[in-house]
Amino acid sequence: YLKEGDARIIAHTKIIGAGEKDSVTFDVAKLTAGESYEFFCSFPGHNSMMKGAVVLK
Repeated sequence: YLKEGDARIIAHTKIIGAGEKDSVTFDVAKLTAGESYEFFCSFPGHNSMMKGAVVLK
């Protein structure tokens, strides 16, 4: 649902089904302290509830 190679994407999970879980690990050196980074589900219709933010302090 997002273009592969989009430079704005820091990490992603595989496509998962209902009740499944996944996680990501990435180098925080790619983040700027104090800046907010959004995460969300890119499956159509899920974005309104399945989203949040990560802030490096």
